[in-house]
Amino acid sequence: MTNIERESMISSRREALGLGVAGMMVSALPGIARAATPATLEIKSKGQDYAAALDKLRDYAAAELAAVGQPGMTIGIVDADGFAATIALGWADVENKVPVRADHLFEIGSISKSISALCIHALADEGRLDLNLPISHYLDGVPLPDVPITTQQLLNHAAGFAHDAPVFPVSPDGRLWNGFAPGSHASYSNIGYLLLGLIITRVTGRPHPEVIRERVLVPLGMTDATAHLLAADRKRYATGYVPMIEDRPVMTQSPMVSGLLAEGDFASGAVAASSNAMLGYLRYVLALGRGTGAPIMSDAHAKALLANDMELDEFGPGARYASGFAKVKIDGKPVLHHTGGMELFTSSFHVDPVAGVGCFASVNGRVGPYRPRKTTAYAIELLRAVRDGNPLPAAPDPLAYRKVDKPAPLLGRWFGPEGRSFELKAAPGGVRLVAGGSEGRVELSGENELATDHPLFDRHLLTFEMKGDRATGLWWGEQWFSRTGAPEQPAADPALKPLAGVYTTGNTAERVTLLARGRALHLEGVGELVRRPGGFWSPKKDVGGVTRLWFDKVVNGAPYQVSFCGMPLPRLS
Repeated sequence: MTNIERESMISSRREALGLGVAGMMVSALPGIARAATPATLEIKSKGQDYAAALDKLRDYAAAELAAVGQPGMTIGIVDADGFAATIALGWADVENKVPVRADHLFEIGSISKSISALCIHALADEGRLDLNLPISHYLDGVPLPDVPITTQQLLNHAAGFAHDAPVFPVSPDGRLWNGFAPGSHASYSNIGYLLLGLIITRVTGRPHPEVIRERVLVPLGMTDATAHLLAADRKRYATGYVPMIEDRPVMTQSPMVSGLLAEGDFASGAVAASSNAMLGYLRYVLALGRGTGAPIMSDAHAKALLANDMELDEFGPGARYASGFAKVKIDGKPVLHHTGGMELFTSSFHVDPVAGVGCFASVNGRVGPYRPRKTTAYAIELLRAVRDGNPLPAAPDPLAYRKVDKPAPLLGRWFGPEGRSFELKAAPGGVRLVAGGSEGRVELSGENELATDHPLFDRHLLTFEMKGDRATGLWWGEQWFSRTGAPEQPAADPALKPLAGVYTTGNTAERVTLLARGRALHLEGVGELVRRPGGFWSPKKDVGGVTRLWFDKVVNGAPYQVSFCGMPLPRLS
């Protein structure tokens, strides 16, 4: 498994710990991206001859769209010598057969963090804020923890905050919390970057989207971009798509539906841009990686920005993070990287400052942890090969991250209660689940976890318990399966049974499923939860409680809602 695939697996777990932006489903579109895919290549600025590499990149990106089941993709490519190109693939509007164009806006999601960070650093370089002062100096009225947190710690996800939390959380004391001592290590956090937007507003006295546009977007030539998601701009966007059914584990090739653009100005992810605009961003990141800060900040400050980093394994083993930029490796060579996931769009970029090449890609659709990171990583490999005079590398498998590498320990027949049973068998293209006279596809969802689209078993993950390399049993929801017929079911702890259930705002992106499995409570897609001395629950390995759940509003002996990282989610009966 490559680092790119490990990052996909890690982001799957990260997605389960965060709640998404709301969207509205409109019309079903089964079989998206399986028809002939329109493609347009535009050379914006000539230079080295990348023609063969761009052909391979276009073909791979089209294959990735088809394999995952997504409508369209916009791509930007640059090099350090002035070359620039865009590739537009697929459909911006599937229903009306409108092809993607290089001037369509796509939400770039968490890639926005680097843009917000550049704005913060520009202000710090001018002496208008101190990165090492406690953020309480700039955030009057925000219910912060008592322990001091610096702006630099927010920039590097080192504050100990949850992945997602409201500024004013529903918690016992109504305050934000730290899951670890600030600065001791890092854990990815959207709320930290949301607070950075409030700091920009406090320091400048102006709305942070205006300041980000003035201080970053305009200087980089990103005039076809915005830091404010507004419904009034809807016609400028490609239409975004989401899975038609989201009350069960994610599978690729799911029927998709168009969604409604949500408004927002959060500094953690509210930039939208065309691939034309992202060419300017890529050029700047190339220069930043080589120590140049202009036109946003001084060279000295630019070098300090990337030097001040922390380990952040959510981007893969050995990854480090510096103010919105992940430091990872492709073929053992360092690159700058980030991904972005919104309700309707998913994005990725990779930049290799040493080789002098960069690529951005965004898709107008979302399916679980998928990001077009393989497209942007493959672009780096192709462009490096051209510049080094080497043969072009073969394309990767777009679905490798969803395939079971070593299925043998999991194969065979499995028996559960109430006469339920199924068989897992090896087949061309991957594992299949056979039950009730029909077959379903099976995909890797996480460590020792499989998802399937078989209608009898698609509501829950298949979560295996392993002893060495042997599967001793599996959980499907709250039911235990074994190799022998009708296994005895572990008795659920009476204290846990009332806590189990589905909790949601009604938006499927804001939904958690809690399962009582014997004497343990599980959050599906994450794992076992443990009740901590402070009265909250958190994942077993999350001892300090970065992610916290509180049960309250008890009605007839069962909690009416759960506060998931400070967001109230009512129980769905």
